[in-house]
Amino acid sequence: MYISKPKILTVATLAILSVNFLYAQTIVKPDTIIPRQHYFVLHIGGGFSTYIAPINISSIGLPNSIKRNSAAFTARLMWYPNHKLRLGFETGYANFYSYKVSNGNKKGSVNLNAIPLLIVWSMPIVKRVNIFAGFGSYILASQLNYNGIVNASIFSLGSNIALSYTIEFSKRAGIAAEAKWMNAFETKDAALSLQVQLIWKFIQL
Repeated sequence: MYISKPKILTVATLAILSVNFLYAQTIVKPDTIIPRQHYFVLHIGGGFSTYIAPINISSIGLPNSIKRNSAAFTARLMWYPNHKLRLGFETGYANFYSYKVSNGNKKGSVNLNAIPLLIVWSMPIVKRVNIFAGFGSYILASQLNYNGIVNASIFSLGSNIALSYTIEFSKRAGIAAEAKWMNAFETKDAALSLQVQLIWKFIQL
């Protein structure tokens, strides 16, 4: 069967264009995908905490001198991947409680401080509202100032859970109000805190 040259050229041209189109698609397709954005985000701030667990004081402790409210600070480094679940590490400081002691004319004081060392997970619940949950250890440091100073510290397994409301004032910075429950469950110490934190997206990948 005879096929004219124009038809042969047309078919050949269409075949070449089809191959070039498919080849171009394989090259262009990966480049047209929106790249995933990963952030490292620093949360840092402070507020106050209230110790909510029972306090067992010795016979020389003065019940009316117990202080359950104190300053609290948080430093948290989070990794924000391109999905809702986030991972990070949290530390900080809180003075759980203090009270005065007295034995005759001798007076003193007892303090219990806590430093959390926690692996933290986070995810947004609704717009601007995030939940945090951490697990790890608390360094509990006690100081007895009575006829000299005695310091002691122990590690206690513990956790925390927090809820925050964030307002962003730029693409990389914001401010958050956070309510947090700190629980050193091995030693049965617990506190609630309210804090204001600055949020800074300082690394974008």
